[in-house]
Amino acid sequence: QTRSRTGRNGGPPPASTRRTSGFFVNPYYTFDTFVVGPCNEFAYTAAHAITTNLNKEFNPFVIYGPSGNGKTHLIQAVCNEILKQNSSLHIYYDCCESFINHFISALEKKEIERFRNMYRKTDILLVDDIHLLANKQRTQEEFFHTFNALFNCGKQIVLTSDSIPSDIPTLQERLSSRFNWGMVAQISPPDFETRCAILQSKARFRGVEVPDDVIKYLAENIKNNIRELEGAITKVSGYATLMGCELNLATAQEAMKDVIKKTTAAVVTLDKIVQIITLRYPVKLADLQSKKRYQSITEPRQAAMYMAKRLTNHSLQEIGGYFGGRDHTTVLHACNKVSMKMKEDDKYRAEMEYLMDAIMR
Repeated sequence: QTRSRTGRNGGPPPASTRRTSGFFVNPYYTFDTFVVGPCNEFAYTAAHAITTNLNKEFNPFVIYGPSGNGKTHLIQAVCNEILKQNSSLHIYYDCCESFINHFISALEKKEIERFRNMYRKTDILLVDDIHLLANKQRTQEEFFHTFNALFNCGKQIVLTSDSIPSDIPTLQERLSSRFNWGMVAQISPPDFETRCAILQSKARFRGVEVPDDVIKYLAENIKNNIRELEGAITKVSGYATLMGCELNLATAQEAMKDVIKKTTAAVVTLDKIVQIITLRYPVKLADLQSKKRYQSITEPRQAAMYMAKRLTNHSLQEIGGYFGGRDHTTVLHACNKVSMKMKEDDKYRAEMEYLMDAIMR
């Protein structure tokens, strides 16, 4: 059963001016506004439990799952709940990318002790996207010692990751084992009923009346993640307002026709991905499945693996098996590498998006 936990009248909780050290914590991201369903109930329950039982059984607490499915909401809900219960506690909330950048800056400026004090002299450390430690050996070494310093002092540690710790490429075994010391909880993409509840919650937050048939239409056609559901409410309500028309099913279908067309395209297969990749790059299927490590082959192979993870329901093991019997960590490493390059290189990102559009046609 899906339970929607929202503020009074479905609105946001009272705005808070409190900040943790590090990144700003959104006051809307609370346990009350988190929509609970079978896909996330265990993670929700465990997260709520640690706020009343700090530093005990669930330390560290790790939440993992695909991007856009509520991990950041839940980790920030922990921050907001602890602040509400005891505002005197020192909480440091950060994203892993910021930790990495702070560490590099500290090395360059010879301020490593200041950096260590910043992260280690806290009652609770919460770090989002810990999977970004992949392939960063020196940063992993520093985080290992930060983890130990806090854990040995009985301080609570909360982490999120796109993958289970043991699947993070080149993550030191001693770090991976420590992340598994406490509680590891998974968040999965929401099912139909939970998607409906999320859409209703987002609509109430915006003060928008959305008919049930529109909610069901959006929930049936948008299945990837919560961010896309939130964007759908914004789009259909904005379209109705700008066009001066009633927000009904016909309006929603018109507003979402381009998006829904993409999401309801023919089922993507690994063969279709390879077909598009081999048309774009001078490689053959045999090259992609071979052990060759030339850049001219590894880059298309990594792109194909990334698209397979994004556009199909195949597991990492199945994708790796298709591309020459590679293991799941190789696939995850390829996906992370492509994802990072897309963030850093606009031209590359545009090319990847163009290829994915071609695959989904």
